Amino acid sequence: MDQSSSHEMPPAEALGRAGRMSELARDGSRWFGYMLILLGLVTTGFFVGQALTEGWLAAAFAWLYAACVAGLFWYVNRQRVVSRPTALITRRVTFAYVSLVILTSVVNSTLWDDGSLWPCLVALLPALPCWSAAWWVLRR
Repeated sequence: MDQSSSHEMPPAEALGRAGRMSELARDGSRWFGYMLILLGLVTTGFFVGQALTEGWLAAAFAWLYAACVAGLFWYVNRQRVVSRPTALITRRVTFAYVSLVILTSVVNSTLWDDGSLWPCLVALLPALPCWSAAWWVLRR
C-alpha cells in the first residue's frame, strides 16, 4: 500500500501557487483605495453643493450624500479581503475624516455663510485624509 498522498506537489509549484494567491489577495484588497477616492469626491461634492445651493436643492445634496455614505458602508461590509496596511490606517483615516467633516460643517455654516467661494475651497479639507490614504493603499 502506497503511503504518499496524491495531493502532494513539488516545492517550486507550491511556492508559485502561494505567490499567485498572494497577488490575488493584494489585488482583491485594492477596493479600499478606490472606495476612499470615491468617498473624498462625494464629500467634496456635498460641501460644494451645500455652499452653492439653497432650499430643496441643498436638502437633495444632503440626502444624496447620506445615501452615498450609507452605500459605501454597505459595500465595505460586503468585502472579504482587507490588507494589513488597510487595517492599520482605517482608524486614523476615519478619525481624521470625521473630525474634518465636523470642522468643515461648523466653519461653512458660521464663518462663510455669505455665498463666497471660500466654502468651496474648504470643502476639499475632509477629502484630504481619504485621498492621501487612498494613495498610500494603492501604491503598495
